[in-house]
Amino acid sequence: MAVGMSERGSIRSGLGEWVVQRLTAVYILFFILIALIRFSVWPVTQYEDWLALSSSVLYQITTLLFIFSLLAHAWLGLKSVFLDYVHSWRLRFYLLMAVAGLLLACAIWALLVVGTQ
Repeated sequence: MAVGMSERGSIRSGLGEWVVQRLTAVYILFFILIALIRFSVWPVTQYEDWLALSSSVLYQITTLLFIFSLLAHAWLGLKSVFLDYVHSWRLRFYLLMAVAGLLLACAIWALLVVGTQ
């Protein structure tokens, strides 16, 4: 067996996923707190306000980053749960593919909605 390898893979294989999970959680929390503060101080009440807000490039970038952080966080979390608790490899594969398809569809939808403002 190679140095730095265990029977199931690299010793550090989960560290990258752990870091991504934590970073996405921090960004999601940061985005939600900023959005709550912004909408409580300056409420959006009319269509023109929403249009002005959503046409901002900064808004589009931060919103897409939030959505992709949420999708990455969900993927890593569900993948970990399925790997830990679904023992049939075939069922685990089908569940992971279903989740991957759903998250991919959500990513495409987010690009279409936020990117076309």
